[in-house]
Amino acid sequence: MLRTLEQDRANNAWNCIKKVKSLNEEQIEKRYKSFVNKSSALVLTNGLGNTLAFYRSKYEGNSPEAQAYKILYTHIDEWLKKQSLIDQDVTQWIFSEKTTSLDVIRATKEILAFVSWLKRFAAAELKGDETE
Repeated sequence: MLRTLEQDRANNAWNCIKKVKSLNEEQIEKRYKSFVNKSSALVLTNGLGNTLAFYRSKYEGNSPEAQAYKILYTHIDEWLKKQSLIDQDVTQWIFSEKTTSLDVIRATKEILAFVSWLKRFAAAELKGDETE
């Protein structure tokens, strides 16, 4: 069956949200939802590289916050790999000398589109306030 890129984004985002929900951890759900809701603004304000470096700096440890950051980072990394835009860890790829600014712009555009689906499904499925 032939699927559009938008359908692939939606399907992958749905699967990501189902994984978060399957953890049955309310605090992780709340934090993940909050981080997803803020992610587009962070990327547009600070750039993809700085946003992902920030997420990586926050995901050490076992707190719900750290786990939520790690899950979101992993979802972004896996999506870019699935789209064949990267072939290594996304942060390493962004800061690699071989990566051009055009490559980063393309990846940023893709992540913004993917995150919009994550937001929609997180709003529908995960616990937590929209404003958290």
